[in-house]
This record gives sequence, C-alpha cells and structure tokens, in this order.
Amino acid sequence: MNDDEIQLVAAIRPEASPYDDQARQAARRGLVAAAAPRARGWRPRWRGPYAMALAGALAVAVGATAITLTRAPGGSPGPVEEVVVTMPEIVAVSAGEVLDRAARATVQTDLAPRDDQFVKVESETMYGFYGDEATNAETGEAGGETRYLYRTKRAIWLSADGTRNGVVRIEHLEPKAYPGWPIPESAYERTGVETLPLVNCGKTPDYMRTDHAALKKLPTDVEGMRAHLYTGDRGGNSKDEAAFTAAGDMLRETYLPPAQRAALFKAVGTIPGVDVTERAEDAAGRHGIGVGRVGVGGVREDLIFDAKTYELLGERGIVVDEKAARSPKGSLVASTARLSVTVADEAPEVEITDADRCG
Repeated sequence: MNDDEIQLVAAIRPEASPYDDQARQAARRGLVAAAAPRARGWRPRWRGPYAMALAGALAVAVGATAITLTRAPGGSPGPVEEVVVTMPEIVAVSAGEVLDRAARATVQTDLAPRDDQFVKVESETMYGFYGDEATNAETGEAGGETRYLYRTKRAIWLSADGTRNGVVRIEHLEPKAYPGWPIPESAYERTGVETLPLVNCGKTPDYMRTDHAALKKLPTDVEGMRAHLYTGDRGGNSKDEAAFTAAGDMLRETYLPPAQRAALFKAVGTIPGVDVTERAEDAAGRHGIGVGRVGVGGVREDLIFDAKTYELLGERGIVVDEKAARSPKGSLVASTARLSVTVADEAPEVEITDADRCG
C-alpha cells in the first residue's frame, strides 16, 4: 500500500475548517488515491497462503488481555472503553518456507487482462485516520488531536495499461474507535456510497508503477525482483521498510501476473526482519498466517495468507511498541481483505470536475 491510506489519510481532514473548496477537493483526491492503493499508515503506514505440513509447528497459543482506558494518550478525557489486545506470536517457521509455498500456489490464477481492459478489485479496509478537531468558533480554542479507524468496502477499476482514468466506489462503513483513543464525532461524517474518478496524471515514476502493463514486464527471478523492490527513493525509515511497503503496493488493488507474483513472494522472504506469525485474521474475518515485519511507528505489518491454499487474503497492522504507536500493545490498527480480482471491459462512468483534474 504512493503512500497507502494510512499516511495520506492521516494528513487530511476534508470536513474540518479552515479548508476551502479547492483544498477539500485536493484532500478528496488524496484520500481516493491513498485508499486506492493502501492508505498507508501502518504502512502508517501498512496495505493483503498455508499447508497442513506446517500445522504442528504453528500450534502456539496467543494470549488476550482486556484493559480499561478512561483517558486518551494525548491527555484529553474520553469515555471508558474496553480494548482487547492480542499479541502476535512469532513461530518457528521461516518466512522463506511460507512464501515459497505461496509462490508455488500462484500458478492457479492467471487473468491476463488486455491493455484496453480494466482490473477490478473489491476489498474491505480499515485504516487509522489521524487529524485534529476544528477550532471552536466561539472560543477560538484549537481542536485537539484525534484518531479513529476508518472502514470501507471498496471496488476499484484501474486501467490495465495505466493510460486511462480509473474509478473507485467507496461504501463508508461504521467507524471504530482507535484503541486507546475516544472516537470523535467527526468519525461519523462520512456516510453512504460515493463513486469517484481516479484521474491519470501520468506522473508516477516507472519503478513505482502498479498498473498491469508495467507489472507484467517486471523480473521473474528472485534476484531481479528484489533489486526492483530496492530501486529508487520510496520513502520510509529504511530501505528494508520501503522494500516491504513496495511489495504490498504491488499486491494491493492490482493484478500481478503469476510469474512476477511468485518472484515477489520469494523476494519478500529475503527482506531483513520478515518473519511469520500464526492466527492472523483479515478484515473479512478469514483466518490465515501472517508474514511481515515491524515497520514505522511501532506497528507490525503482515501480509495474510490462507492456511491451506496460500492465497493472499489481505493485510493487517498490530501495535508491538506501545510508546511509539501511542496505542496499547497488541491493538489492531489496520486490516484489509481482498475479496475479488476480475477483469472488466469498461469502468463506470463518473463526472470529472475541474477540481479532479491534474494540476
């Protein structure tokens, strides 16, 4: 999961003053782009297969603890809320072994969209939204910091060759409180379903492109794919973190051909810090195994694979450093589920306003 919903969403608040109309439209475009491929915050950044042979090695219990909070980390009073925390258990199975199995399973799916078609991806997402309450109009007092978990069901149509505009349909779901923080009233302002254009401005560097036409030209060997993950300035706190984020971007709301997907999975296993956790759950409630690493802000970011088929299910973000994340250890702060990937001849028609056009 372009910087993935969590980072981009964290930087915007379209509804709050003092945004004017132009700023709101720009923020909306940022939200759509971030939500398209991985609002990143857990990637905060963070945006999502397992065999019977590994079942015995993964039989490790995960503990859960309930705690009560009456005050947000920022110091502002909030309602009493119970937060259940579940720390991921690192298991004695190598990431390379799991990802190798996932790589072998990729041959089962091959969509092969034509350049004049669209890749359509349906998903469910939950990301952290960071912002500030609006300034009090009567007292002039600045609003305090807020956090909540922004949830959606999404369908996105992306041009297979990256030359045409795309479309995203967002169904806003009931938000959830960010663990350790009172949920703000502003969390409920996004409702209903909206269909928005994804205007192609043609400014994405070649090494960061995730359209099918670009992805199908990537290396099919592990060394070449690993070199691609480490190519260019991708941001992040380290090259390793940026490489793992890049891998997620190539899987999230895209279609990566089988040969490149197999190479990518194997390349991810070579990134320092990547290991395996059991009992990972995606946003749709499906259970699998997590392969990931601790990234920025004290959050562990996992790709989730089905425990039997090795199909990629989604992603999740779990707090492992309470101080850095300002949220209880074990808190789930990001979760996605990839529900379907298909090919469409056309994308829905949607009006493109002046505010949507490239600057």
